[in-house]
Amino acid sequence: MNDNAGNGLDAFLGKIGISDDMLDKLKGSMQNVDVEEYLNTARDYLKDSSGKAKTFTKENPGKVAAGVAVLAVGAGLLISALNRDKE
Repeated sequence: MNDNAGNGLDAFLGKIGISDDMLDKLKGSMQNVDVEEYLNTARDYLKDSSGKAKTFTKENPGKVAAGVAVLAVGAGLLISALNRDKE
């Protein structure tokens, strides 16, 4: 991500009320998370319930879209916080 994109994201986050302190707390809480363990658990769950997931997705497309949006924003926040520490 270039500096202009980072500044734009920072400005956007500030407009919606997300402060640098909040990003720092998010980053701190993510350092203790075993992401691979959670991904493996999610993979196992999806393998076991792929039929249920497909049905849920078909019946609740709005909820699925909202969940994807939340994940995208969360990933953006985390990337922004990590990039800020590299500078």
